[in-house]
Amino acid sequence: MSQFLSLEPAIDPNNRISFLLDWELTMKCNLNCSYCSTGLYGGHDNSTRHPPLQKCLEALDFMFAYVDLYMSTKPQGIRYVILNVYGGESLHHPDIVDILSQIKDKYKIYRNKWHLTVTTTTNAIVSNKKLRQIIPYIDEFTVSYHTESTDKQQQQFKENLLTIAESGKRQKCVGLMHQQADLFNDSKRMILWLEENKIKFLPKQLDGHSGLDGGKRIYSQQQVQWFGKLYKDKTFGETEELSRDKSGTCLTEVGRACCGGRQICANNNFKQRHFYVENKFPDWYCSVNHFFLYVKQVNGEVFVNKDCKMNFDGDVGPIGNLSNTQQILSILRDQLEKDSLPVIQCKKYNCLCGLCAPKAKDLKTYNAIMEKYHL
Repeated sequence: MSQFLSLEPAIDPNNRISFLLDWELTMKCNLNCSYCSTGLYGGHDNSTRHPPLQKCLEALDFMFAYVDLYMSTKPQGIRYVILNVYGGESLHHPDIVDILSQIKDKYKIYRNKWHLTVTTTTNAIVSNKKLRQIIPYIDEFTVSYHTESTDKQQQQFKENLLTIAESGKRQKCVGLMHQQADLFNDSKRMILWLEENKIKFLPKQLDGHSGLDGGKRIYSQQQVQWFGKLYKDKTFGETEELSRDKSGTCLTEVGRACCGGRQICANNNFKQRHFYVENKFPDWYCSVNHFFLYVKQVNGEVFVNKDCKMNFDGDVGPIGNLSNTQQILSILRDQLEKDSLPVIQCKKYNCLCGLCAPKAKDLKTYNAIMEKYHL
């Protein structure tokens, strides 16, 4: 895959390119999975408090104002925004129903300018009563299956997925494929249950060195072959073998699939679509800021993206804080009006979330592919 000079998402009306507002509403979680790192900059931190309602609603106002500026630069056909409410486990925020109920009201002033889809990423381990209160405010559920949950929690998980299905709301299940053999097989059994109940699923490899145990995610040769068949089935055109290492493979060191299941096209070739691509782009030019925003509600930090966290100064770090949102908006407005928005150049070892953002090895190619995404 080293011959790739540019990457961008395939044209797919069922999975169109959108602007993702990733809103980490709370760090508290009702699970404590070994592969999910803990602490303020991990996947969960139960030592933190749930952010207060008013601060959450103010953050929502900021996110909509921010994305509205970017939407004004895009052709009408790609003015689509996804608000993803997650955590921790966001459905356990004590004010979650109040927060969700106000999203569409705050969106009203923008509804003739761009389309909004409200999603939540959840482990679905919540009371059925609370889930039914939440369902009316969510357009699509992304439900994550965790093999380290208890039998009782897994039964609750299944019952809640069936409740969502009965409601008619869209949903897909992301199965976290643990490399431990018994847990990997448990996820495969859940996939069979999902297929039987006609629920979309997306198996996901565990990334690199994250987690409480801090170790590499080494998948066995048999597991790698299982992933390889999955990726090949979802690829149109030539595909490469993931790995021939009989001792096992850390898939994050090899490549990655898009979190949202998008196929990726290389070198402006839209006839060949890859589901899994190499994910190292040192010094590539990337449009991640044109398609992502990550708000960390618990401490107010605002980043371009939740994984890469690249900023406009060529460093890894926030672009501002919820305490200075007017400054963030003022700077962005001025840059867009003057067409002087800096281009982010990747300084990360590998790419995780943000893989599907159009990117190129050189600035000339980057500018050429970005023409279709701007007025």
